[in-house]
Amino acid sequence: MRIISGDARGKIIEAPQGLDTRPVTDKIRQALFNIWQFDIPNCDFLDLFSGSGSMGLEAMSRHAHCVIMVEKGKEAANVIRRNIKACHFENRNIRVLEQDVFVAIEDLKNKKQTFDKIYLDPPYTVDSIFIPVMEALSDAALIKEDGEIVIRTKKEKEMPDQIGVLEKVRTKTWGISTAHFYRKIEVK
Repeated sequence: MRIISGDARGKIIEAPQGLDTRPVTDKIRQALFNIWQFDIPNCDFLDLFSGSGSMGLEAMSRHAHCVIMVEKGKEAANVIRRNIKACHFENRNIRVLEQDVFVAIEDLKNKKQTFDKIYLDPPYTVDSIFIPVMEALSDAALIKEDGEIVIRTKKEKEMPDQIGVLEKVRTKTWGISTAHFYRKIEVK
């Protein structure tokens, strides 16, 4: 895997060993960042179920203001830390939270931290986690008014059009994966 664009363009990054993580392919990452190209500079970016950290690292490479990556697996979190060093981002506003995603969401809520972009890529093998984690994000109000949450699922997985205060605004499918884009419902 490599960083596609920005300050660390072309930098090879490590992926965790084993089957516990499923790195975002370069194709999907490039497609998402092409969609977000004007939104990433100076944004606050949250990457949940980070795995290798490729999404957060890509955001930082493209001049995100702040990147927080959440990964509870110890080895995967260590891989992210090594990737941060490999990209020379250790002196930037980038953090790894080595904890459960639900605990991290609650901690970020208590700190009143909000984000312009939230990307999450839950394990496909734990189908029961997709709706609860989106409900937790809705309840925690971590997304800024004009922000966007993107959750990646198997292509066949249906996601509701509305989850709490979040409304699905579009989907995009690449191969076996679908990205579901959510925004806060506008209060009229």
